[in-house]
Amino acid sequence: MKRPRAKTEQLVLLLISLAVIALPATMLFHDTGRYLPGDNRMAASFPKLVKDDGGLATRSELEGFIDDNIGFRTAAPMLDTRVMYTLFGKVLDNAQLAGKDGNFFAGDDRRFPTRRAPYPPVAEEELAENGRNIEAASDYFKSKDIPFMFITIPDKEEVYPDLYPGSFLKRPEQGRLAQQVEWLRANTDVDAFDMTQALRERASAAEGTTQALREGASAADGMTPTPRDRASSANGMLWYETKDNAHWNYMGAWYGYLEIMERISAYDPDLKVLSLDDFDVAVHTEPYVSWDEKFIFRGLYNTVYTFDYKPGFSCEQIGNRTDPWMPQDQLDIAGFQQGGKFFHFHNDAEDGALVFFGDSYIYQFLLPYFSESFGDVYLFHLPTNYRIMKPILDMIGVDYVVLEMVERTWGTTNLHLMAEEFAAEAPALIRPEGYPGGS
Repeated sequence: MKRPRAKTEQLVLLLISLAVIALPATMLFHDTGRYLPGDNRMAASFPKLVKDDGGLATRSELEGFIDDNIGFRTAAPMLDTRVMYTLFGKVLDNAQLAGKDGNFFAGDDRRFPTRRAPYPPVAEEELAENGRNIEAASDYFKSKDIPFMFITIPDKEEVYPDLYPGSFLKRPEQGRLAQQVEWLRANTDVDAFDMTQALRERASAAEGTTQALREGASAADGMTPTPRDRASSANGMLWYETKDNAHWNYMGAWYGYLEIMERISAYDPDLKVLSLDDFDVAVHTEPYVSWDEKFIFRGLYNTVYTFDYKPGFSCEQIGNRTDPWMPQDQLDIAGFQQGGKFFHFHNDAEDGALVFFGDSYIYQFLLPYFSESFGDVYLFHLPTNYRIMKPILDMIGVDYVVLEMVERTWGTTNLHLMAEEFAAEAPALIRPEGYPGGS
């Protein structure tokens, strides 16, 4: 009597299993080409089975399409994230480490797989090799009477070690780039500066500024700061608590600007340097969201600053990846447009040219600030080919060069190629008549 019931249960289980397998597959061609928020890219489109040259679609192309478009590919991890955070307070994201007082830190990701591990001290041989390469770049620009500065920016945990998760070993007090700067200052005459200690001191000073901003805004609105507001102001955060935790926020960027301008102004004390009084600064608290701005992590917040330049910026951005003022045939000779990001800001009211070799710590936050002091400000994103940059810099007529690096990109910036590339022969570009900026 029990056998038919067993068969029925087996049949039901079989049907459920088939549905679980088949339902995601039936959605393969639904809304293809959509954005994948967890990956920050577009989903793969269905490949041509027979290509124009007669070849067939490869297995990896078909598997890539299935992986990107299988049903519930995004919904399932979103649900998993919600459940794990709601029930256990855990954030399922290898790129983030949950620290103290509602702070996240950068964790593992594909580019930096060992970010969670403490960095060992850098070997003397490696410091010397990097130092010789940086010195070669410095010597190249000194031969042209152009000041060259090497400036480094720490990771968030180097400024806020007490907020780093207790379950992970803290890194050495001195980061790798700080060790490199120390070696350069002891063994060369390169103008090298590490921001770590300065930003630690600025973080303490920022507490009073943030508190005053909050109280001023609350008084204007007839409100009392909330406990959350008071807690945030006590931190004096220069990095985002959770959002984009690999970058400083706009208050941190402001202090970064001051530190860099102090180094540049040592060569020309008459350079225009902005002050905090030049800005209308506001601060507010935002809840932390992720998954394409759809999921709010309850109880997690960010301190967000806005800086409004009162006179209005007099510069304009005229270049991004390409520069309409540079002749294309000349750029092709130099091989300039071979990937990477490029920015050019121009200001008719100022003179001189400042060039950064750097990353998003500068171009996402600071280029308009520097552009109030120079006729032209350029940023070439690291890593770059320095040999092909030489003719571009000669044509620009650069007055100052800053090589800026951040701790997390150690080993990815082509430092080891500098000496060879700056010593190599490079094509000469003809400066166009009437090309703006430069000296």
